[in-house]
Amino acid sequence: MYILSSQKLVKEKRDFMSRKGENIFYRKDGRWEARYIKEQLMDGSYRYGYVYGKSYLDAKNKRNRVLLHLEEIRKRDRNNKNILNYYIYRWLSSMRFMVKESTYALYYRIVSNHISPDLGNMRISFITSEVIESYINQKFEVGRIDGGGGLSNKTIRDIVVVLRQILSYANIHVQFKLPKLKKREIQILKKAEQKKIEQRALEINDTYSLGIIISLYTGMRLGEICALTWKDINLKKKVICVNKTMNRIQNVDQNSSKRTKVIIDYPKTEYSIREIPINKFLYSILQKNVKDKDIYVLTGMTKYIEPRNYYKKYKALLRSVGCKGYGFHTLRHTFATRCIEIGMDPKTLSEILGHSDVKVTLSLYVHPNNKLKNKYIEKLNPTY
Repeated sequence: MYILSSQKLVKEKRDFMSRKGENIFYRKDGRWEARYIKEQLMDGSYRYGYVYGKSYLDAKNKRNRVLLHLEEIRKRDRNNKNILNYYIYRWLSSMRFMVKESTYALYYRIVSNHISPDLGNMRISFITSEVIESYINQKFEVGRIDGGGGLSNKTIRDIVVVLRQILSYANIHVQFKLPKLKKREIQILKKAEQKKIEQRALEINDTYSLGIIISLYTGMRLGEICALTWKDINLKKKVICVNKTMNRIQNVDQNSSKRTKVIIDYPKTEYSIREIPINKFLYSILQKNVKDKDIYVLTGMTKYIEPRNYYKKYKALLRSVGCKGYGFHTLRHTFATRCIEIGMDPKTLSEILGHSDVKVTLSLYVHPNNKLKNKYIEKLNPTY
């Protein structure tokens, strides 16, 4: 076993402690261990490799040689015009400054987790309609890395959108059909459940519960609520201006030790930038809680709360009233359905929700029940 002198060991430990984020550790057996990322798995996690050295610098140099070798392999693959990876990463680079940061992060995740690992090493001449259709079908069946079954409709659609763009960029002309998507079930709060949630939120009467009330009476999304400041609320005009959203996205900066980061950006489409009227009930609540313009509504401070942390607080409130099975988007679904129930026309609702097309509103959020259908049918009278 290699034994370091106490003086040298103290010096190397001190040197190591001053270099945060390098993933180089001193082991009990007297060796130094350097960890590196071998590959990113389909679920977004990483598989690590390890090298060992007699000293800190020895381990670091060994790791650098391994990383250089891995990079040479990646460059070789990416520079081979006969395989799909060559076009995948060039397309990805071309999109870097053409789309929003959150959109690019989504593209990066899809490429890294799905398309490149599964199809990247395939020769261009082998890519056919049958190959792509088989790949998509496989994703529906066993796409999840944790063995939990297939991927969601949304993830499949995202993969297909990116894959079509990559194939077009590579001048690969293949037509492929998608399997029939399973219709997504929209969850809506029952009126009794909505009443319990509202009463509990009003009883708590803090900034976090205020966000739940706002969503129930405006249909705002989770990221839009988290990014909302008091300067976006015009009580004089009785409107809320939705002009930004907050997301936690994958950090694509290779030099950063953080895997994700929070960003505040424009909403996902131009139609999502909108003004939502404030009704009397919501107005009375907002008027009691109004703060300075730079204060975030959800925190009552100049510091925000990110979506995943606010979601935890939302779920805690739901558990307290026995409604633990609903996601935050259920509040938006519920708002849309209540609007239809009181007779709001779909076009108006579409603009309030920030949809680009009224068809989206009709297909996703508007689900009239039999009682409502009967109500309107009974209004039909003979013309004579």
